[in-house]
Amino acid sequence: MKLSKFRSAIVYRAKLPSIEAVEGHLLELPYSDIGETELSRASFVPNPVTGELVTPLTGGYAIVIRHDQKILPAQVVVRETQERVNEIELLRGEKVKRVERRQIADQVKVDLCKKAFVKSSLILALYNSADNLLVINTSNKNIASLACGLLIKVIGSVKTETIHISDIKNGLTTRLQNHLAGNSEAFDGFAVGDYIQLSRHADQKETIRYSAEHNSVAAEIIESLNSGFTVDQMELVGAGMYFLLTENFHFRRIDTQDFTFNPEDDHAYQWRHQAGADLFQFSKVVNGLCHLLSYKEPQDQKPAA
Repeated sequence: MKLSKFRSAIVYRAKLPSIEAVEGHLLELPYSDIGETELSRASFVPNPVTGELVTPLTGGYAIVIRHDQKILPAQVVVRETQERVNEIELLRGEKVKRVERRQIADQVKVDLCKKAFVKSSLILALYNSADNLLVINTSNKNIASLACGLLIKVIGSVKTETIHISDIKNGLTTRLQNHLAGNSEAFDGFAVGDYIQLSRHADQKETIRYSAEHNSVAAEIIESLNSGFTVDQMELVGAGMYFLLTENFHFRRIDTQDFTFNPEDDHAYQWRHQAGADLFQFSKVVNGLCHLLSYKEPQDQKPAA
């Protein structure tokens, strides 16, 4: 099973222990085969490239989570449930009540779970100890929450918080308007890329996507912004990387600088070096955007239970 390259990110502010301490905690939740009636199982596993449970990086470390999930197509569950309900109603001569139908559906899931296909994936988590940044290599909020939940489970008490930028849509919209009006400091520290997605809500949601050198379609973008469209996501360039920034402060299509290694450099060395550089660059991006978009640290945060 391969570990995906660093291409997406959901970021948290977090205070995690040292490498030595966190490795001891991760050993509490090692990999084991998913149970016959389990729908999903997650655990900490060694990095498939470095072989380390916690891979040290410059300024932080990397952790890998294995997620095994049984695939139960919803339509199969519905069909099997209905067939069983029909059989019961035929025998009884009366309708099955809603509560019992739910119980039947639960039993169907248990039965199907025993022979369901298992989908396995590896989730990369990078941690910058200087900036207290926990970076989950995913654009799926549920996967990111799963990774944070596992860390909280084994460490016990972790102070984590989602980086929330107040009114980011309008913040990006205003800056894009200023940028197109000639303000070179509108995205101070960042350059505007070639992908911009706008939307507005009228009778229904309308979406416009521009995938071209933005100056060549500046007039069209300005017209759209003046007619009530706001920025959903846009490509930015900074700290040596390209990325799409979404309205939820999630990152997609991250494109970092690839290093050229010597033939004698082993794969583990190459992976550590590239991942460390990616984390360093990306941390600069996150901190720069927090400054640009006026992020404020929440006050009086309590450790997560």
